[in-house]
Amino acid sequence: MSPANPYTKALDGLDLPDPVAAFFGFFPAPEAVRLARASGAPPPWSDDPILQRGRFLNVFREDDRSSQALMRFVAPVIDDLPLLIQALFFARWCNRSETLDALDVTLLNDPVALRHALERLAVQPWCNVTAYPVEPVTWQGQRISRLDTATRLFAEIKGDLTAAIIAANGHVTTATQSVNALFGMANDFPIFMAVMDVAWFRPEVIDPASHVPTGIGAEPYMDRLADFLGLSSHQEVAEQMIALQAAHWPEAKRAFQPIDIEYLACECRKYFSYVTGSKTFTGKNQFLPGETPSFTFDVPATAAEGSVIDTQIQVIAGGPCSGKTTLLRALEEAGYHVVFETAQHLLDAGLARGQSAEELRMDPLAWQRQVLEADFACFENLSTTALVFTDTSFVEDLVFGERAGISLGANTMRWLQRKRYGRVFFLEPLETYEQTASRLETRDVAAAISDEVRQRYQALGYDLITVPSGSLEQRMATILDAVKGAV
Repeated sequence: MSPANPYTKALDGLDLPDPVAAFFGFFPAPEAVRLARASGAPPPWSDDPILQRGRFLNVFREDDRSSQALMRFVAPVIDDLPLLIQALFFARWCNRSETLDALDVTLLNDPVALRHALERLAVQPWCNVTAYPVEPVTWQGQRISRLDTATRLFAEIKGDLTAAIIAANGHVTTATQSVNALFGMANDFPIFMAVMDVAWFRPEVIDPASHVPTGIGAEPYMDRLADFLGLSSHQEVAEQMIALQAAHWPEAKRAFQPIDIEYLACECRKYFSYVTGSKTFTGKNQFLPGETPSFTFDVPATAAEGSVIDTQIQVIAGGPCSGKTTLLRALEEAGYHVVFETAQHLLDAGLARGQSAEELRMDPLAWQRQVLEADFACFENLSTTALVFTDTSFVEDLVFGERAGISLGANTMRWLQRKRYGRVFFLEPLETYEQTASRLETRDVAAAISDEVRQRYQALGYDLITVPSGSLEQRMATILDAVKGAV
């Protein structure tokens, strides 16, 4: 049984006598916004308060920033159909213009180098995880993460993907269903996008005029169009709307295809949802020039209120493989109160259940939100007067959260400024580095994370006590000398 469409009632109560005229009457305005932005004009680019505050896509898909980056990325491989299809699937799994512009398409031939290139990016490589989620796929009974699918699996199965798409005889829906029969995804939208993109470059493989399925976001407005036009299917609606374009919007830069009608019906539903009040200008719906929507994690406002609290929490900080755990164990053996890293507790519990670190972190967003919630509870409940050593702090969560596409709310930042750690000992990286079942980062990535962590502590006003990568005894001495008299 299919889940209920959350947008079914989005347009309830909307008085729209002629949805066809409303459809064609709306889109010249966002198109004018695009042209104004492209000209370099400052915001606001419209007198319409909804267009000023709401987040909308461009009228024509090819004008979207991610689509333009995709076109640049795949341009060198257009004549090699299997490699083109691999490149398109990779691009739609990323769907981030900055990622595609930072990469050369030839990296697709080297999955290890491609993965390392993605890991070295300053931010997570996926765009707009709020509106464009990409779940793991199941290939031949094995569940494979988004990262492994994009870097390794597509390279291995580009021939299978090509065969499935060719066998669809130009029909995008059939091709999408055939690919998803291999992937088993609950949400096949990324597959559909990659397959539809083939039509831009190889129309003999996927017909640009192919009818497309109606997404849940477009359904309410497509239903209104069908009722108004007296038609029985959304496919008929698309055909009729394409025929009406010349009369209603002859100035448009090109003729519509079925995908445009479905895509723009979704944008109409968005716009009129603001009119009905079923959508509000909050979170990912709010347009802020230059900002990408993301999930926001925030602590309760009560945690951020009140005067500054100076604690006796002694933070052992540093990047992956800087020796934090070894040092914490030695401090614990010496009789000090120690709190080990929350993320490691979660990993250890999962490993004990027979799960791998890859499985536990299959969805980086869900994993990091779990860590954020656990770490807030941990640090909020720690004694403020008793001396305790902790394996990292919530500051590291700022780094890992942002790398996963999570922004931290204003309450969180006020809480971090209010509840102050006693000292922060920053461990320099060890000379030897080893990846383990729970430490998946490469040495280069670990070094980049170490630098980011250092900068975040400093930005929050902490004077770091640097602990060189010497012997365990030397490191212990550095730390205990600094806390002498605080017990």
